Amino acid sequence: MCLVVIAYRVHPEFPLVVVSNRDEFFERPTEPLHRWEVSPKIIGGKDLKAGGTWLGVSSLGKLAFLTNVRNLKKPPHPKPKSRGGLVLDFLNSSKDLNSDKYREEVLRTAQDYEGFNLFVFDGEVASFVGGDPLESEILEPGFYAVSNANWKTAWPKTEKLKSSVKQAFDAITKDSRWISTVSKEFFRFLADSELVKEDSLLPDTGLGMEKERYLSSIRIRVPGYGTRASTLVFYGKESVEVVERTFSDPLSNEFTERREVLEFNET
Repeated sequence: MCLVVIAYRVHPEFPLVVVSNRDEFFERPTEPLHRWEVSPKIIGGKDLKAGGTWLGVSSLGKLAFLTNVRNLKKPPHPKPKSRGGLVLDFLNSSKDLNSDKYREEVLRTAQDYEGFNLFVFDGEVASFVGGDPLESEILEPGFYAVSNANWKTAWPKTEKLKSSVKQAFDAITKDSRWISTVSKEFFRFLADSELVKEDSLLPDTGLGMEKERYLSSIRIRVPGYGTRASTLVFYGKESVEVVERTFSDPLSNEFTERREVLEFNET
């Protein structure tokens, strides 16, 4: 997953709302949003190459997502573990392992992975760990955005999406059909493929300016690579609803939409 905005304890009925795009090579085998028949129950997509996931929610009320940190100026990790396992291990863990304890565990083993940003929420506390250099914190209520740099790094697309999401909250919070109404707006924001025109605003992660420009939009559209899924999560007090649009071609606007609802404490 490569671009995420969250609203943490902003809406009175939804302690957490996630608005996200997952960017990946289209040749990488992936199973889209579905219910995993495991215990505890999990809903999310699945990376069929390494077996993990980039975003998921469990019936114990645990939610986690991960983005990669892009820094090609550093030598690659010689034998990295799959970063998707960091998300899956938290979702599979017992109720006793809360987000803060898991954050501490990840801090001790972070050197085993290529760069990442990991967000974990246990229904009570939201925590973050990752970045380069490594950092972590317990989050206060508010809006946050992250892409392929350290948590809170202000790239043009992170600031653009966060601003749009905040405006939608202000405009639609009192709507009685809130999820349906705001989802249309969120998906519209996530479909924005406008590139950043000023090179001075682009990050320098070692790719070169031409490629940085191709990756500067909210929805990435490059032959063979780009936004494969746009995912919304509405984490309520007793259940979670996840809506996802998946694309089979980065250059096409056609999508398949899926929706899953998971009751917390479901066996």
